[in-house]
Amino acid sequence: MSALRYFPYTPRPYQGEVLRKLSKSITKWHVCLHAPTGFGKTPVVLSALMPLIERGYTVLWAVRTGNETDRPIEELKVMVERLGLDVFGISFRGKKDMCPLARKYGELDHSDVTYLCSQRKKSCPYYRNYKRYFDPTPFLDRGPLTYAEVYEVALMEEVCPYFAQRGLAPHADVVSLSYNYVVNPIFEWSLKSLVDLKRTVLVVDEAHNLQRVELGSAEITLGTIRRAMKEAETKGAPEKLLSLLSRVEERALELLSGLGDEDDAEYRVVEFVDGSDKVLLKEARKIGERIRRKRLDEGKRPHSSLYRFASFWLYALEVEGTRGLAFIAERDGDNLRLCIWDMRAAEILADRWQRFKRCVFMSGTLKPIEAFAETVGLTNYVSIAVPSIYRAENIRVYLVKGLTTRGEVLSPEMSKAYVRAIVSLLSRVGASTAVFTASYRIQEELLKAGLAEKARELGYSVFLERRHMRGQESRRVLEGFKSSRGRGLLIAPMGGRFAEGADFPGEELQVVFLAGIPFDKPTTRIMLYLQYYEELYGKERGRLYGYIVPALRRAAQALGRALRSPDDKAVLVLGDERYRRYLSLLPDYVQERVEEVEAGELSKIDVPWL
Repeated sequence: MSALRYFPYTPRPYQGEVLRKLSKSITKWHVCLHAPTGFGKTPVVLSALMPLIERGYTVLWAVRTGNETDRPIEELKVMVERLGLDVFGISFRGKKDMCPLARKYGELDHSDVTYLCSQRKKSCPYYRNYKRYFDPTPFLDRGPLTYAEVYEVALMEEVCPYFAQRGLAPHADVVSLSYNYVVNPIFEWSLKSLVDLKRTVLVVDEAHNLQRVELGSAEITLGTIRRAMKEAETKGAPEKLLSLLSRVEERALELLSGLGDEDDAEYRVVEFVDGSDKVLLKEARKIGERIRRKRLDEGKRPHSSLYRFASFWLYALEVEGTRGLAFIAERDGDNLRLCIWDMRAAEILADRWQRFKRCVFMSGTLKPIEAFAETVGLTNYVSIAVPSIYRAENIRVYLVKGLTTRGEVLSPEMSKAYVRAIVSLLSRVGASTAVFTASYRIQEELLKAGLAEKARELGYSVFLERRHMRGQESRRVLEGFKSSRGRGLLIAPMGGRFAEGADFPGEELQVVFLAGIPFDKPTTRIMLYLQYYEELYGKERGRLYGYIVPALRRAAQALGRALRSPDDKAVLVLGDERYRRYLSLLPDYVQERVEEVEAGELSKIDVPWL
């Protein structure tokens, strides 16, 4: 019987066609699904996989961050309620979100909570109750559960919420979790205990992010080193260890002094430690472990900078010389960040996909699909590309001649030209607008040229995404912009949290101006990345895959913020004349509707709501 019967809504254009093609293709091949924002990828894919679920297969739905795990479960709830399906699913979150004990220790990271669990599990009343009498029935009776619902029921039953979801996973038809569980080999043991991978279909949402997954990356800072020194001194560490810490700090300061603001450089591990230091590093890790245990006993966060310092350098010594790993030092203000950067996405991920029955990769910016597949190590796949679903009369796309952010520095003249163009646009559209910039550097130049002040003179409220913005501050900015009632101006970088992660339905955002193309700054890190890609794919394809395509994907993601449904009305402005040569890498609604205009003509453009 057709998988279309599982679709809980009246099909919109292309949905039925994609659903049928996907349900047939998935029996033989992996599938790459490119579909524009607002198409309804989640219910289409769930419906297409329902016949496999009824045959006993499990669906693992992988999302970029833990905050996104509820979305497919909420859609599954709709299907169950409207169609009467006997299907169960859970949103699966890590210990940081699910451990009741962790909440009394304040802000903990993943490693802190993992340590807390390892030390307190045997005495934890929630875990003991889980081992004694866990019963899945009270959970299963409620149907598909978001992570908050799993947590709530678990506390009602007085069992550990984290282990409750592990106990529920074998009963679940759909498990939604973060990428890390499926792409990182380190977590394979955990995944195998939840589901039979060979009887599992993996769905990777927003799959374009896979290219930059850093599976073996790690970092410490100059601050970490200094805090490690204080811990070692306080604990009476051996003089040789104190000497090692002092030597590492001295070398870090030398590196820092040679770097300009936001500069980076390649370093060699042997400049800091070598094989003869392993014994001292292991001793440092033991001392750090004792510090963690003592802090935990005192009711404090079980963290030790000495433990982190030692673990970082032991890992660095282990992986030094591995092809595809780079060692990068980055200046961040007065601090130095020492990174181990893993570039081996295609090499590592190619093995991951073979472990599942089938995989579905989907995104609104998957094109060019061939480039995506090659950079994530995917073979034996079919492509499904959905054309634009937006009404032609609702969208206007303009490419501005005479503007460009080309070069290392944006000149004062070009900055002023950008501000004049944006102000002309704002005076014409009278709607919520986002200026997404190629970088923070470009954003700062536009602000220096008076963009915020001139926008306020037109009656706009200005909202900024700042460097290192914390979650609570970003929520306030987002909520303020969304409630600005059509007179808000959001200024943020492409690739940032607002240009990719935020959702602006309806009239919350109707105008997007792209100030430049978000090519990566040619830092040491990026040059090493391009060199690695050119070794893998050749010079031409390496530059295309590693430099050009990622930038145009970021641009496409930013444009898509204003298009969240087929009925949305939007004005999209490509504020860099170089976009002309890259139109084939932008969404088809851009290619089909783009018009070239002079910067001074933006005050006269056609606006679909005027």
